Order: sequence, then structure tokens, then C-alpha cells
Amino acid sequence: MNTRTAPICLLLVFSTLALQAQPDPLKTTAEETDFRQTGRYDEMVRLCRKFEEQWPDAVRVYDFGVSPEGRQMKALVVSLSGVLEPDRAQAEQLPVVVVQGCIHAGEVDGKDAGFIALRDLLRDNDERLKKCVVVFVPIFNVDGHERFKAWNRPNQNGPEEMGWRVTSQNLNLNRDYTKADCPEMRAMLGLLNSWDP
Repeated sequence: MNTRTAPICLLLVFSTLALQAQPDPLKTTAEETDFRQTGRYDEMVRLCRKFEEQWPDAVRVYDFGVSPEGRQMKALVVSLSGVLEPDRAQAEQLPVVVVQGCIHAGEVDGKDAGFIALRDLLRDNDERLKKCVVVFVPIFNVDGHERFKAWNRPNQNGPEEMGWRVTSQNLNLNRDYTKADCPEMRAMLGLLNSWDP
């Protein structure tokens, strides 16, 4: 190796090492802790923002409601077709798939698995994401999700701490699709009506 190429080679080696040392901004708390913990609401907001920054032509974040405690309800819309609005999805007859996480905040697997699956599909430029639109609601019960305690779901396998089953109004969203008493459910029904999955 001559003296002119040696510095360039060293620069390439060190820059590659520096890139490898960077933490993955799309990695979940669940992954980082071997699934012993799960991220809070703030992590969900950050991940939604990072997904949109990473794939601006394939991801859009929608605020579709506000919880009784004032938290924004978020939906991550994903499609490699570039179709990220409900009207366009209907006009182009793309199937719409809705994935809902944390209807019961103690059941956080859907939130964590959804982020992981979408991240991997986007990174792989997966063909399936060119043929449909995925509307992912990471946390439906945003207020119940933030009531973290160690014994909220004692009979369930899961992280060390998790949220409550019910909303901040002590209502079970799973039992509210027909009545739509909860503001969260009314927001979800609005989202479903606009996307028509």
C-alpha cells in the first residue's frame, strides 16, 4: 500500500466502525432489553417520527384523536406504493390493512412487534408493502398504557411493567365498539371509516 492510499483506507475503516457503533434509532425498548421491558408513550411518538423521517415517501404519521388525558392518538400509515391517503387508496383500489396494538395496555406485544415488523419490511423494500396500505395504531389505549405497574397483568407473560387494561375513564375498549362511549373508540371508528379497511 502506498503512502497516499493508507490514510484513505484508515478513514474508511474508522468511519465504518463509527457507523456500526451508532445505536439503531428504530430499535424498540423491548429489543434492547430482551423483551423484559416495553417502551412508554414517548417512545411510540419518537418511533413514529423516526419512521416518517427514514421513509418520507412510504410512511405518514396521522394524529386521529385525543385521549381524555390529552394524549395524541397516532396511526402510522405505511406503503411502498406511495399511497398514504385514504382517498388515494380507495381510488387505486389498494387493500388497506389495519393493525391495532395495545387495546389493552397490558398486552403490549402488538405494539412492539408491529414496529419491528414494519421496520424490517421497509428496510427489505418488501414487495408486499407495494400492494397494500398498512394503517398501524401502535397504542389504542394511550392513557391506560401509561399507568405502568409491575403487577397489572399477574397471570400474563410479558414485560416487567405494563399499563392497565382499561382507559383512564375505567372503560374497556374491547367492549365499546357498538356503544362508542369512549372518546378513544369514537376516534378509532373515525379512522376506520376514513380508511375503509
